[in-house]
Amino acid sequence: MESIKLKVIDIRARSFFLFSLISLAFHGCAGIYSVVEFEVLEPATVSFPDHVSQLLVINRAPFTMDVFKEEDREGMEREHLVIVDTLISNNTLRGLQSVLKESPIERFHHPIWFSERRGDTTALEDMILTKPEVIALCEKYTADVVISFESYTLDLAEHYDYYSDSPSMVLNHYYEISNEVKWNIHLPINPMPFDTYSTIDTIYFSSVLDGEVIPIPSMIGMIAELFYNSGTKYGRYLVPVWYQTSRTLYKGKGDSLKLASKYTDRGEWEDAFDIWNDLTESPDSIMVSKAYHNMAIFYELEDNLDSASYMLDRALMYDSLAVVGNYREELDIRVLNQNEVRNQVD
Repeated sequence: MESIKLKVIDIRARSFFLFSLISLAFHGCAGIYSVVEFEVLEPATVSFPDHVSQLLVINRAPFTMDVFKEEDREGMEREHLVIVDTLISNNTLRGLQSVLKESPIERFHHPIWFSERRGDTTALEDMILTKPEVIALCEKYTADVVISFESYTLDLAEHYDYYSDSPSMVLNHYYEISNEVKWNIHLPINPMPFDTYSTIDTIYFSSVLDGEVIPIPSMIGMIAELFYNSGTKYGRYLVPVWYQTSRTLYKGKGDSLKLASKYTDRGEWEDAFDIWNDLTESPDSIMVSKAYHNMAIFYELEDNLDSASYMLDRALMYDSLAVVGNYREELDIRVLNQNEVRNQVD
């Protein structure tokens, strides 16, 4: 149980550290609000069984021209395919690894990497790993689960727009790079994949925008960036990651709220909290609601979501302000996510 407590403390400390030392990215909103930005840990979509500790990531993507559209294959030789395939595979797996190694689930930081390309092509029926094959792989590499990079496709397109009064001159020129990457997760106890997921991504690179020439990566660089992003997207599907979020503080028209805002701008949150706490005795119900709302944000920053939720309930008792109601919905989601994160990180 001690390791669980340490992880929870680490999550709390990171949130408060960001709040205290990075000035919390305050921005004015219509003179009566301040927006505070910070990071929260959101759960993965996939929840692995508790016994899963060692990941085995296997590259099974078919090595075939069929991954390209027919028009993109024109003039391409096998050596070209080797270069592009190596670029795609390496960057996809690099993107996945970049997320895994930053995950709070430390046992996932160092997966085993293995390549065993499929013999079938994307034009034929998929040949997924069988249960005996998964068992054999897990036993051979002492792994608990197999994450399979099953296949990918790549589509390249080039677009031109011309000036209406000068059809020979390029107004806009851009490249459209898109892909689809398919993944399976296999557990030794299941005959079928535990999970199947596909990422579909598109990136646009403008070399001419409104007649102005813009530096862009090479075609190889574009492809590398696209598949690296696809790998990171799948990583975020597998493990909890930090996301930027924001909350709206009442800065207010009253002198007390303005003073509290000055304290929060300087990172002196406890002094601001004392002011908000005093305002809860105000005869003005709207002012009381705003004070409780700001106190809820204070508690959320310390990862004390129970107290934050209670403060929001108090705020809504005094007035049903739209900002408070929206925060209620956001915090409810955060509470559910925090419980899921703790289950995943445990």
